[in-house]
Amino acid sequence: MEFGELLKHFLIDLQSLFRVQVTRPGMTLPQILLLSSIPDEGADMTTLARKLGVDNSTMTRLIGGLERRGWARRTKSEEDRRVSRVMLTERGEQLQTSIDRRIEVFGQGLLRSVPLENREEVREILLSLHWLLSKKNLERY
Repeated sequence: MEFGELLKHFLIDLQSLFRVQVTRPGMTLPQILLLSSIPDEGADMTTLARKLGVDNSTMTRLIGGLERRGWARRTKSEEDRRVSRVMLTERGEQLQTSIDRRIEVFGQGLLRSVPLENREEVREILLSLHWLLSKKNLERY
């Protein structure tokens, strides 16, 4: 299998497993990923859009859905009133904690299926791949 095809299958398999193991009823995978990506201090919408690889209009729609459910709120940046900053509400923070726990349980379950003698190597390879992908994402902007 070529590397590009392997990456495609990795992405499809991971998304499929996340939908089953991590999502909650009535939530989409993009909502789950967004909720788990908002830091405690909040973030501007452009940064979140870049992090998730979506355009600003898609991010606006995703944030709107979180706001309607009472999970997030938008505020204007103190430094630049044109910039919207996204913060989690208390309900959003609780949901984020729950999602992060589910992600960790999923990850630990997956890791347990790797032979003990290979676990550290798998972890190191994933860290290297994450670093490479993060670097590629930064190069886009």
